[in-house]
Amino acid sequence: MMLQKIKTVLIIIPFIILNSAHLYSSPDEFNRFFIEAAGKAKPSVVNIIIYKKSGRGGSYNLKKVADGTGTIITQDGMVVTNYHVVSRGDLYQFITSNGSRHDAVAFKDGSYYIADIKTDIAILRMENRHGQTFVPITIASSNDLSEGEWVLAIGNPYGLKQSITSGIVSSKGRNNIGFADIEDFIQSDVSINPGNSGGPLVNLHGEMVGLNTAIRTVSGGSQGISFAIPSQIVKHVCYELNRHGRVRRGWLGFLAREKRLNKTGNNSYVEIFSIIRNSPAEHSGLREGDLVRKMDGKAITSLGMVIALIGKKPVGETISITVSRDGKLYDFSMPLREKNEYQKIRKVLQSLFIRYGIEIDENVNSGNVVISSISPRSAGSDIAAGDIILALNGIRISNVDDFIRVFSKNALSISRMEIYRENMLHEVFFPDDNSR
Repeated sequence: MMLQKIKTVLIIIPFIILNSAHLYSSPDEFNRFFIEAAGKAKPSVVNIIIYKKSGRGGSYNLKKVADGTGTIITQDGMVVTNYHVVSRGDLYQFITSNGSRHDAVAFKDGSYYIADIKTDIAILRMENRHGQTFVPITIASSNDLSEGEWVLAIGNPYGLKQSITSGIVSSKGRNNIGFADIEDFIQSDVSINPGNSGGPLVNLHGEMVGLNTAIRTVSGGSQGISFAIPSQIVKHVCYELNRHGRVRRGWLGFLAREKRLNKTGNNSYVEIFSIIRNSPAEHSGLREGDLVRKMDGKAITSLGMVIALIGKKPVGETISITVSRDGKLYDFSMPLREKNEYQKIRKVLQSLFIRYGIEIDENVNSGNVVISSISPRSAGSDIAAGDIILALNGIRISNVDDFIRVFSKNALSISRMEIYRENMLHEVFFPDDNSR
């Protein structure tokens, strides 16, 4: 018996040594993966120069305000980047990997970019005077990305063009970070710095798996925690922006909040506290007080999971929800509908979100106007989702139509709100646009 054990050890150890030698005897082969991946992706990465107009009347000067990164996604020169990269500018210029310069071309509505603020994604078009074909990046499915997998980031940090950094995927599905309204980030330890935003996160095949977006830092520089938008979200958002000029986002029509199971535990649950009038949630039979247990078969432990699951499904698809009510489980199925289908209403409420980071709905039981969501970038720091709006700019309102009428009459501007929260009245003042 003892002899058999010794033989086993003698056989296994040489096998391990031989295989380790094989793995590490050729570092050039390991390096080649990185070199080839970077070489494949670099022609699809552009430097974006952002200019701001200054002056009055018909004449103006252009002032460079920032550098950013973009990723070419079509042969005719469509570029994807982050909304926060381009939102400060008026005009844009691109520098490709071979040094050629191209101005941005305006879309039909005269704007130079179309954006989805909720995911922090924007698309632009490069001018092509000579009929050349641009090199679009190959987009892989971020669903196939694994934690621990090597990835590269390519961008223009601090204006240093075509810089490459590497790292590993630390985690997937990160939310509640506070960078965007719909969050489902890939977290990695790739070094990302100001100017990298909008560049691709690529795998070792040179394929884009994410759009580099943000870093978690105290100093302002990279500290080993960076975030990228998954390529599956990027593809869907770019398609919607290019096809419809906006993202047709699925909507169920309930407001929910996250609560802890106990004061010391990490587990939490999601409670529905408001049902919106004429919504899929109302028609399906969901009620205030229902606890969301599953969505499409996935156990729900955070509000971020609810937002991400709804945000990733296209309009028209059906979503299943399991809730607990009075100690029993109930299953519901409902279609995702686009919110604010009327164009005039949609434009007004889009202005409300762009300027103030606020979305509103109408409660099914009370009929009151309720704040359904607040952007992390909201100008109203003293308001919260679930607040009931009783007055806008000093005028009493009782429904969404009243809100739209007052908001439109005041040139899409808010000076103050009277809100009702937890049996108390609050008056909230907003800074004017010139002070923000």
